[in-house]
Amino acid sequence: MTGNADGEALLRRVETEAAQLQRELHACARCTLYAVGRSLRLADDDCLEVALKTAIPLSGGIAGTRNQCGALIGGVMAIGLGMVQYDARTANPEARKPVMASAKKLYRWFEREFGHADCYDIREIHLGRFFDMADPEETRKFEAAGGYELCAGVVGKTARKAAEFILEARQCL
Repeated sequence: MTGNADGEALLRRVETEAAQLQRELHACARCTLYAVGRSLRLADDDCLEVALKTAIPLSGGIAGTRNQCGALIGGVMAIGLGMVQYDARTANPEARKPVMASAKKLYRWFEREFGHADCYDIREIHLGRFFDMADPEETRKFEAAGGYELCAGVVGKTARKAAEFILEARQCL
């Protein structure tokens, strides 16, 4: 990233907003997508609302199944929303290449930053084990172990990185 002070301030705002949304609302995919989408004005409110609805069940490792982290999925969704500049109902392999490259860069960055791309493994690495959020006692243990703050940090950093890739592609940074 260049030394663009406005761009840096925007990225800090995206990160802070995403982390706060995660603390308040949970559903990491939605919170990541929402912070990036709203901050970068990637879509009008109605379109963003539709995208957020599709993102909600992608949290908790895809519907709580402990697979891909929702923050990563929300970040990839934001990259698509922010970079696809053609009719997405048509084939356009050349225009798709930079979008796919940015999404792959986000994925690789995410693995390096958090040690894995799966929700289960991230929690195991950083909290010592996975917690079954369907069980109220496990949820209390997750909170006591710092799980909500861990997830807020993951969401914030991922939203920032996704926004950075979108702004770089738009040559705003």
